[in-house]
Formats: sequence, C-alpha cells, structure tokens
Amino acid sequence: MSGIVIEGVQKSFGVTTVLRGVSLAVAQGEFLSLVGPSGCGKTTLLRIIAGLEAVSAGAVRIAGRDVTALRAADRDVAMVFQNYALYPHLTVRQNIAVPLVMRRLKAAERIPVVGGLLPGVAAKRREISTDVVAAAQMLGVGALLERKPAQLSGGQRQRVALGRAIVRHPRAFLMDEPLSNLDAALRVTTRSEIVALHRRVGASTVYVTHDQSEAMTMSDRVAVMMDGLILQVGTPEEIYTNPQDIRVAAFIGSPSINTLAAEIGADGDVMVGGIASGLGASVRGPTTLAIRPENIMLADTGIAARIEHLEYLGESLLLHARVLASHELVICRLSPERRRQVARGETIHLRPDPSRAFLFDSEGRRLAAHARTRELAHG
Repeated sequence: MSGIVIEGVQKSFGVTTVLRGVSLAVAQGEFLSLVGPSGCGKTTLLRIIAGLEAVSAGAVRIAGRDVTALRAADRDVAMVFQNYALYPHLTVRQNIAVPLVMRRLKAAERIPVVGGLLPGVAAKRREISTDVVAAAQMLGVGALLERKPAQLSGGQRQRVALGRAIVRHPRAFLMDEPLSNLDAALRVTTRSEIVALHRRVGASTVYVTHDQSEAMTMSDRVAVMMDGLILQVGTPEEIYTNPQDIRVAAFIGSPSINTLAAEIGADGDVMVGGIASGLGASVRGPTTLAIRPENIMLADTGIAARIEHLEYLGESLLLHARVLASHELVICRLSPERRRQVARGETIHLRPDPSRAFLFDSEGRRLAAHARTRELAHG
C-alpha cells in the first residue's frame, strides 16, 4: 500500500510506555487527524513517522518503503511544527528555500560567495528561486518574501512554515498542532486553507491536534487516541454517530455526550432510574446509556429532572438539568424558541431518542441495542 503504514509501533521512555502497539494505515492522498487529550501519545507517534524518534518495536512504511531504520532526512516527509520553527535571521524567501538548498546543493555549493562561482550553481539557484516563488504565491505570501519572521503576523508565519513544507513536494506531510498559536478566528480561516492546500498537493497528511473541531472539519478520517492506543478510526460522521468506546463518545462532541447509569432488566428493557428509556438489549445487568444533547428531548412523561441552568446560544438553547433519581447532570440542546417555555428550578421529563442512544458495558465497550416500539413508561 502507498501512503503511510504503521504496524505494531511501541515506544517507551525508560519505564514509561507511551505507545502500546499502534497500527494505522493512511491512504495515498488522505488527510487523517490524530486527536486525543494531551499526553495520549499522538505527538510521539508523529515524531516516529518523521524519524525524529526511534521505535521500541514495530515498523513504519512510507510509499511502500520500510523507513523504520532510516533517519529523518531520508524519509521524504515534511513536518510543520506548533512553533513554526522558522529561522529568525533569514527572510521568508530564504526560510522557504532551506529544504531545497539542502537537497539540491552540495556542501561546497552552499558556501557564500565561493559556492556561487562553481559550475552549474547559478542555474540551480534560479530553479530554487522559481520553486520558492511558486510556493509563496500558492500560500498568499508572495509579497512578503523579503521580510523576516519578526515582521510577520502569526498567520503569515504559519503560511511560511507550510510553504517550506510543500516546496519540495514530499511524499507525506506531518503537522503537529499547527494552529494552536493562532487566535480563534484565524484558526477557522487557516484550517480551511490547509484543507484546500492538501487537495491541491495531494500528499498523505497526518495532522495532530487536541481540538476535536479541527479534526472533525478537516479530515477524511479521524483516529482517536488515548493512553497510547488508537481506540477508533473512521470518518468524522462515523466517529460521532457510531462510537465503539465510551471514551470516544465522551471525547468527541460539544457539549459532551450525556451518560446515565442504567439497568437492563429481565425483559430486555433498558431502565434509567426505574423509567424505561425506549431502548432494548439482549444482555442483562448494569449498563451506561449515552445520548448526545441534541438527541434527548422534553416530554410529558419520562426521566424526571430539575432545570439548573439555561444557556442561550442564539441558534440553540442548552438546558442543564439534574436527574432526580440519580442526581446525574444531563444537557439537552433545544431550539431557541423553547427558552420562554422552561425556567430554572422547574421539574421536567426527558425522553432520549432510542434510535440515537448508545449502550456501553462496564469496560466502556459498545453493546448492541435496539429501539423499543412502545412509549416511555414507568417500570
């Protein structure tokens, strides 16, 4: 397979295990995000792909070639760092040109003044300049080529870092939290630019972020990492609507998914505080029912709860309520028109949409479930 293939990669630093047998395949031309909380191992995995860290076990292949033992310079990948890693004393033109100069010019040819007198160097320099200008224009920094990094905004420095990455047409791009230093409005704009750039260039891209909105809006597929493991890989829609682990369900989505202690009775009904949820299962015993805020609604009967807080967001209303039976907090996303129909301190009844609810066992693994046809009722 072309693209990037990671097979059983393990990494330990002393007695601390960071990666626990990670396997992942990124197709040629695919944009895949690694998302997870800080310390889950995603940056370590990216650095292993880049060749900046050695594996403790496992293998890395890029474009069908085993690169596990190769140094970073021989892997034909480009990495964009969180802090841009621009040379402050070089101009934008010179910063973007660095990888081409190192690749196309011999050591003697890079010597100032003297190197320029060697045969063929002038032609090589002209080719490098042409490629640098093309990359800069693609990213909208063509007018900034003679400036230095200190004279640029954060967004402009990010574009220069991207230009330095794409200028030599690598087989793969690796990006480590590249937008984390930008303000919120600029992050939204720049992530669209990165996606557009990826589509033009067409190289396999692995993008590391802790920001789920970046992962969900930019990616062809998302890999959710926690505790040195990849818990699930899928399209953004699959990750959101079909989580296979309760940690994935809880991490993806804002506000976070609601989780309620439940019991699967002898008849297969899933009961929450003695109330039938409308969900059924073939197993029996304790379970966790998870339901996203937009999939739990107000009803005449159902799970009794008291409203603690209302958040008006313009396009929606977030209702925070405490379940009377269990004291668990539930958040519902309602249409803003409901604001005048509910009030803090009021007791309400909640009905989860059984076709969009999930069940998880005590280990956090997804359980098979189905919607019951009958209405919510007291057990």
